[in-house]
Amino acid sequence: MIWLWGAGTLLLATLLVAFGVQPFFKWVWRFCTKWVIGLALLFILNRYGQAYGWYVPMNPVTTGIAGILGIPGTIALVYLYKGNSY
Repeated sequence: MIWLWGAGTLLLATLLVAFGVQPFFKWVWRFCTKWVIGLALLFILNRYGQAYGWYVPMNPVTTGIAGILGIPGTIALVYLYKGNSY
C-alpha cells in the first residue's frame, strides 16, 4: 500500500515539474469550485425536490457529476435515482 502513495507522489511531482505549479493550482481551483457548485445544486434539489419525490444522496461522486455536468448532469442523477426508488 505504501508503494501506491509513493507512486502517486512521484506522479504529482512529475506533473508539477512538467506543467508548472500555477496551471496545476488553477486546475485544482477550478475543479474545487465546480465541486462546490455541484454540492449547492444537490442541496437545492434535495431541499425543494422532496415534494416531488426527488432525492439524490450527496457524496463526492454525485456532487462531482453535478458540478462538472451542471444542470443536465443533475437532471440525469435525478432520473437515475428516481428509477431505483421503486
